[in-house]
Amino acid sequence: MTASRTFGTRHGTEFTLRPATAGDVPELVDLVQAAYRGEGGWTTEVHLVDGHRTDAGEVHAMLADPRVTLLVAELGDDLAGCCYTRREPADPHGRDRAELGLFAVRPAVQSRGLGGRLLEAQAELLRAAGVGVLMIQVLQGRPELQDWYRRHGFAAVGTAVPFAGNPDWLKVAGLGMDVMERPLR
Repeated sequence: MTASRTFGTRHGTEFTLRPATAGDVPELVDLVQAAYRGEGGWTTEVHLVDGHRTDAGEVHAMLADPRVTLLVAELGDDLAGCCYTRREPADPHGRDRAELGLFAVRPAVQSRGLGGRLLEAQAELLRAAGVGVLMIQVLQGRPELQDWYRRHGFAAVGTAVPFAGNPDWLKVAGLGMDVMERPLR
């Protein structure tokens, strides 16, 4: 995606979707922290994980990685959502794959359909680029989040991986990440 596009949600809210820039980094880090570690949104992990979810260095590295597409959703002049995809090498069956991550919607605007639209925009870009499988790692202990992904075409593949962050931040020892995938073709 090289230009901004305007979308509507099921609640009539319009947002603009565009590639993230270096100027977005501070607000983007705040948005992600609020969604993952803040209070008030249904996507928070604060009851399971301490610490920060991302930092400016990680986001700048994403912006510099040619395999990454980092999109932001704006409502007016404010960042309301974001997500990245990172293209991975083809799997042993020759399918091009991408990982979805840093997927966040500001708690004040959650449950309006913005997350679903953001996810579908990323899926559309990947499909057009020939990617066959979209993968995400979902924190265990979040059945409502896994249910949301199932409603959006993902299925658990029966694989779990270790928690991607600092294991000392876990409030539940041994918590890992369940791998879910969605076919795009």
